[in-house]
Amino acid sequence: MKDFIFGARSTVPANKKLSNGYTLYEWIMRMNCPPVFWARSLTGSKKLTAEEIDFLKSKNCKIALIYDNLTEEKVSTNFGEDEGLKAVEALKELGVPDTTDVTVFAAIDDSWTVNHNWMINFFITLLRNGYKTGFIGNTDSSVNFNFDRQFSHYVQAKCEATCWATAPAAAGEPEAWEPYAPSAIEAKDVALWQTETKNYKLIDYACVYGRDKSVLDLMWDGNTQEKEEE
Repeated sequence: MKDFIFGARSTVPANKKLSNGYTLYEWIMRMNCPPVFWARSLTGSKKLTAEEIDFLKSKNCKIALIYDNLTEEKVSTNFGEDEGLKAVEALKELGVPDTTDVTVFAAIDDSWTVNHNWMINFFITLLRNGYKTGFIGNTDSSVNFNFDRQFSHYVQAKCEATCWATAPAAAGEPEAWEPYAPSAIEAKDVALWQTETKNYKLIDYACVYGRDKSVLDLMWDGNTQEKEEE
């Protein structure tokens, strides 16, 4: 029996109104099923907003937090602390609690070269500030062997991170859990699998599957630090 859960990833808000009258969330729900999580960016002009957080909370939809204010030049160095601190600053601005298992997913472009030392320092910075780390990357070693090798070095250094695989592509819900995995882990250790990109007119969104419901523990429920402390 499959325990997969369905979510979405987009660069535009889940509550964006489409020309057909639906929100993007409602449209994806009609085309697939209700997403139980939604992946959005922490930074940039189209970053997650308080209004969108409230919208997703009303749908009982958890939020996967992505840090994608990155370049290949940055991630190919040893110095991940600066980007880690920027991610922490963005988390604090949103009020994301630092006393939970909330994970920040660093988005490594499918074609980029990354350095495992950058990954380690990014991880250490988040850990010191109360957050966990994940990496989104092309796990197809025949296309980008660098991510495979560097993620594996990272794991061998005894650092913890959630793996979000972008390969292979698959249409519809997978019949079996078969994401490509870096050499140091197995497919069962990959928590999230981004299987395909769809669109409504010029608005793209990705279909992302979670291995099981446990991956929801890595995501934010939208409740802020201030509200928890009251």
